[in-house]
Amino acid sequence: MKTLPAPAPTALTGSPVVLDLCAGPGGWDEGARILGLPHRIAGVELNEAAAATATAAGHHRILGDITAIDPADWSHATGLIASTPCPTFSSSGKRTGTGVDYQTVLDVITHLGAHDCDCTWEQIQDELGTVTDVRTALAAQPARLALSPAMESLEWLVLEQVPAAEFMFEDFASELFSAGWESVDVGVIDAVDFGMPVRRKRAFLVANRYGTASLPLGLDGPGRTMASALGWGPGERVNTRGAMSSGGNEFSADAPSWCLTGSARSWRRVSDRAQLTLQEASVLQGFRGDYPFTGSRSAAFKQVADVVLPPVAASVLAGAMGLDWEEQVSAYLAGLYDADRVSVAA
Repeated sequence: MKTLPAPAPTALTGSPVVLDLCAGPGGWDEGARILGLPHRIAGVELNEAAAATATAAGHHRILGDITAIDPADWSHATGLIASTPCPTFSSSGKRTGTGVDYQTVLDVITHLGAHDCDCTWEQIQDELGTVTDVRTALAAQPARLALSPAMESLEWLVLEQVPAAEFMFEDFASELFSAGWESVDVGVIDAVDFGMPVRRKRAFLVANRYGTASLPLGLDGPGRTMASALGWGPGERVNTRGAMSSGGNEFSADAPSWCLTGSARSWRRVSDRAQLTLQEASVLQGFRGDYPFTGSRSAAFKQVADVVLPPVAASVLAGAMGLDWEEQVSAYLAGLYDADRVSVAA
């Protein structure tokens, strides 16, 4: 396995700097672009293909392990974003992170809050040592940084995970309140409520140290369907498992798409057996069709599936900072889905 360097302090200067943990291919960065934020996002990412995608899209990436971050190196950061790995919490995985391991992470978060601990990752690993999957343990890292005295410059915080992690966010919210943060909000958002043509539920935490933070409630207006978003005609169906039988393998494209996973690379339109393209998957997830996802087809589809959807990211970032967002997000969605155009598959 290739050894990656520890994330070094960013060279980004001249604007508010945001530290983004497990930054991926650019969902949060694109959300910030939608809002026109002046912030410079320094994304730390372990996956080389995802980091290459973000870099090709013009975003800043540091290839490295988030557990090696020294809070003192980021004392200038005003914002913190974290989307730590979700497979151990997800219903599509083995859910190893939802039992005893879940409680272990909660205990560590409580310890960090109660002791005002400026701990290294190595120091808290004794408590995390019984956790069976390192991806579950990574959920404690945002708390370690946000509660560190070395990062008192933080003004706001955003976390994202699968819905099963909502209770962990509630516990973290209590520690933030105890540490003097003014406002914290936790809840589950479905992308379809924000004008997206795909269903995707995720838990979010937004917090502001000095002002109001609240999760957005959604956008008014008609919903979008998978077919309308991709320029398909009515009556199309999508097969998700390869076997051309109806039932649990298929859904209608005249409704929002099912939640994309990495296996969406094998989805096919029933009418002509055409495989879902990477460009179509990108558009469904709220990216422009030519977003430069990098790597093999499998690697690229995994990036598309795991990402925070940019329109949702924009609304949540605005909620953390007390900003308006509806006009910017609505305009972005209209440009992506509602303009006169041919099918993105063409």
